[in-house]
Amino acid sequence: MEPRKIFFLNHLSCYINSLGDALSQLGHKLYYQSSWNQQEIEAAIAYFRPEVLITVGYDKPMAEFPLEVIPDWCEKYGLLQIYWATEDKIHFERLSQKAVQRLNPDIVWTIHPDCVSMYREKGIMSEFLNFAFNPRLFPEKRDVGPEQYDIAFVGTTHLETRTYRYESLKELLFPLVASPESVHVWGGNWKENAALLKHEFGMALPPSCIHGFLPYKRTVRVYHDSKIMLGVQNARDQVTQRTFEILGCGAFMIASRTEELERLFEHGKEIVYSSEPDETLELARYYLKHPEQRTAIGRMARTKVLSRHTFSRELERLWPNVEQLLKEKRVSFYD
Repeated sequence: MEPRKIFFLNHLSCYINSLGDALSQLGHKLYYQSSWNQQEIEAAIAYFRPEVLITVGYDKPMAEFPLEVIPDWCEKYGLLQIYWATEDKIHFERLSQKAVQRLNPDIVWTIHPDCVSMYREKGIMSEFLNFAFNPRLFPEKRDVGPEQYDIAFVGTTHLETRTYRYESLKELLFPLVASPESVHVWGGNWKENAALLKHEFGMALPPSCIHGFLPYKRTVRVYHDSKIMLGVQNARDQVTQRTFEILGCGAFMIASRTEELERLFEHGKEIVYSSEPDETLELARYYLKHPEQRTAIGRMARTKVLSRHTFSRELERLWPNVEQLLKEKRVSFYD
């Protein structure tokens, strides 16, 4: 793979340290631009002289930024623009389509395979790039040292849109919170959404189990220090990035039983599935008493993720197409 100069325009640590870091490990030279100041961005592009510009997702800073200037810069400086649509498929129409219309990228990587044909039907080149695992950020969980948390969940509420996440939280998190078991939760909006939680789930989280925002690079400490991690999902046909990271570092997970998870990971061997609240309680109580089984399942999960679900592996699959587009872009730019 020929090293390329890549301008990574994104402010979120979870993407900078996953996709971005994986690209750097493959030998590419990256310039990380986390500020959405228009003058700063163009000055950085002019200074760094990249060949590729990558943007990811579509949240508030991007929605408020004049994204239409980005294709102009790409034309001015001869850049290949890649957009990774991490809001698909749940928010394809509400968010991803808007971003693509404004960015006009050369290629869209999407986390849902169904969206590949949806973009292509609109005349937009697209490939499937699912969430994956970056081993450098998530080292292996070791046997040594105490696991200070019995049951843990890391994640923001994300209840603005009604998705499968509501059902997954009902199956996994709230039965345990209502039980005598010790549960710890990191992430945003758990206190702020107390009224919504009471309305939807019959209870809010007690202050004693809420630990607030957790920086992305520190999430692995919780995965290592927890006996059981909960794998709450947003959709039945997709898997969250956090799922790959928890399983990839060798932590033990109880997750909602979904079609996509069952396709990727074997129950009782690499992960444990629950379909209802009572089953979650039964499984949690059983595995809290059987650390040797938790350890064995965690190790098998890590083996599976390392062999099939790393960013490096996926990027090596996609990159030949990027190289072809780069050649075409350069010919057109210098013609």
